[in-house]
Amino acid sequence: MLPHIVSTHAVRYTEVMASSQFVIAGAGGVVGQRAIDALRPLGSVTVLTRRDDGAWPKGVAPVVWDPAAARRGDEAALDRLAEVLDGATALLNLAGSSIAAGRLDEPHRARVLGSRVDATQTLVTAAARAGTAPRVWLQGSAVGLYGDRGDEVLTEASPPGASSFPLVSTGTAWEAAAQPAAERSRLVVVRLGVVFDHEAEAWRKLLLPVKLFAGGPLGSGRQWMPWVSGRDVGRAFAWLVAHDEVAGVVNLTAPEPARQIDVTRAAARALRRPVWLPAPAFALRLVLGGVADALLLASQRVVPARLLEAGFAFEDPTIDGAIDTLV
Repeated sequence: MLPHIVSTHAVRYTEVMASSQFVIAGAGGVVGQRAIDALRPLGSVTVLTRRDDGAWPKGVAPVVWDPAAARRGDEAALDRLAEVLDGATALLNLAGSSIAAGRLDEPHRARVLGSRVDATQTLVTAAARAGTAPRVWLQGSAVGLYGDRGDEVLTEASPPGASSFPLVSTGTAWEAAAQPAAERSRLVVVRLGVVFDHEAEAWRKLLLPVKLFAGGPLGSGRQWMPWVSGRDVGRAFAWLVAHDEVAGVVNLTAPEPARQIDVTRAAARALRRPVWLPAPAFALRLVLGGVADALLLASQRVVPARLLEAGFAFEDPTIDGAIDTLV
């Protein structure tokens, strides 16, 4: 078992157990990278990847896998994956196609949903074959499951949004696919907000118009943005592995959500730029399709109630402090 992780101003790893073994599926994005940063000091890290391009950090072991092995009925692939998962301290499942890499039309939504469910079912099937399943299963999810909720404060107890919202059915199916893992592992379903990080595509796209003196409200600008800093994402994953009392759904967002226009204003202040050019909702939908409603125009006032109650300390609780650090 991992040692207790003490949170003061920053996470301190008071003891390191060399026997800790972490497996990450879908580690290629910024969330996976921050998880690697946080978990490498605690033990060995194995990443499951469809192609080993040799670009992983030192000390990270890549293992090529087929995320659709369960659907294909590939027994040999499932047995190989079971060997990788056998006895792991924790599995972090982030695997799936990018939501931002398309317009969220029907084919894109089907691709996003299918990739997430395929990967999760493959991991669940392989873990069931392992002699000892991962002690902790951190299952990726997203706050898009809550839909567009205006000013309503959303906690882990809030129900999913209307099924017509693009990401609600995807989120519910992704989480449901992981539920069988709870029979042998402590299952924590992590609903992530929009990650603000130097390497995050969402952050770069948000910052670019501000840099070009074209920052302003997107739609009304009053929609709530459930953001979280990249470093808090990594720290929270490590913290969740160590805290056996936490299971079930947790929101991983900053404790103080911000309206979209306030995020833009904070970035503009840090860069000494004006805020003046609005982007109407119809124009965003014309350019981005369903991604505009899913990621830019929806209002989701999400708070991480369970993390706060359990004692997790955020490094970046406010948007002004986070943006000052990033800019």
